[in-house]
Amino acid sequence: MPIDPASVAAVDAGRRGAQSAASHRPADTAAAGTRPTGTALGAGGAGTVLPLPDGYTFAALPATVERLLLGRGDGGLPRAALGDAPARVERVVFVLLDAFGWRFLDRHADRHPLVRRFLDEGTVAKLTTQFPSATPAHVTTLHTGRPVGEHGLYEWNLYEPTLDAIVTPLMFSFAGDPQRDTLRDAGADPRALYPTRTLYRRLADAGVRCVAFQPDTFAPSTYDGVVLDGADLCPYATLDDAFAGLADALRTQPAPVYAYVYIDTLDAVGHHHGPSSAAFDAEATRCLDAIDRALPTLPEGTLLLLAGDHGQIEVDPARTRFVNQLWPGIRARLRHDGRGRPLAPAGSARDLFLHTAPGAQEHVVAVLRDLLGAAAEVHATDDLVAEGLFAAPPGPRLRDRLGDVCVLPAPGETVWWRERGRFGMRFRGHHGGLTTAEAHTHVSSLIVA
Repeated sequence: MPIDPASVAAVDAGRRGAQSAASHRPADTAAAGTRPTGTALGAGGAGTVLPLPDGYTFAALPATVERLLLGRGDGGLPRAALGDAPARVERVVFVLLDAFGWRFLDRHADRHPLVRRFLDEGTVAKLTTQFPSATPAHVTTLHTGRPVGEHGLYEWNLYEPTLDAIVTPLMFSFAGDPQRDTLRDAGADPRALYPTRTLYRRLADAGVRCVAFQPDTFAPSTYDGVVLDGADLCPYATLDDAFAGLADALRTQPAPVYAYVYIDTLDAVGHHHGPSSAAFDAEATRCLDAIDRALPTLPEGTLLLLAGDHGQIEVDPARTRFVNQLWPGIRARLRHDGRGRPLAPAGSARDLFLHTAPGAQEHVVAVLRDLLGAAAEVHATDDLVAEGLFAAPPGPRLRDRLGDVCVLPAPGETVWWRERGRFGMRFRGHHGGLTTAEAHTHVSSLIVA
């Protein structure tokens, strides 16, 4: 069973706003510049994916790993998602290829031998991402085993109530700062910002040895120091170095072993060149080649899992709408931090969250709907929660960080905030939203023979 058909049926059935928006919703693949203008975008016009609350969802992956290594627990993905894989294995390797969503797996299905091998000898299951379809939400879920609604690190930029400021959590910095760890100068406590109960610690306490391979361009980091508790961190310079270290760890450490390998370069190339570029395809091939070369070095019986945390969609930075330029008066309608700065921007240019001043929410929603028209949906965040985009009502760590207004741009569009030297938009590929290109992903599994 190369593709789990139940996964495709479940994910494709998860659609938002299909009835109310059908009359004027552009397709997810519509070219920029072809959308109608002058009318508010209906629910679903910014993307049709409704993230699944359980079953075939990225958020089920950590519980799946626990079930495989410990042989207990009923959580995680449906068993069909892993095909004929044993109910319990001694070694699991989880490779997270950032931005390698369903769209790109499908693109390489007839191009690359590794993808063909997953399809011929393993199993591929389609998944929904969480919302937002952003790396911080998903890597933190993998590290902690908790969904974004519980761990609260939902996007690249977010409001941190203990600091009363917009921060970039993966960098442990104030949003807009180019350097890492600027929160240290403010006396911030990483253990207050990051969740402290990790998947690795739970596994280690049950006798599983854990090792994590991260690029040495950022590892070790303040974030790693908290969320990788229970794992041995191994920074790597090249992919070949990473997989050589992986093979050594699996062969020298007594089982059971869980190994996590994170690859960030594909996402970076997509941001810079766009996901339809030759550069993106070349980088995807390079990453898949490295994984393929590593397979013969892994011990027999190892379960290899390959997943993407999200996909990407093409965007044109020249078309970005900056809300504070479209409406200079918006600053007076937003909350401000202790330094007098407006609490903006949170989220990303594909899911902009705003923290409005008391009593200003309805006015901000109405004005932005008028200004943005068919370029974006504009919602009170509570309406998106009621729609089910967060799969479950947000817990306190997410609820306290979310802005109360959310802007979801249409396919191909971006909406953001501009401040010279701090905030702009140069990407040609982006994610965070609810199009199938962004929010449909996969897990591909293979037992090493």
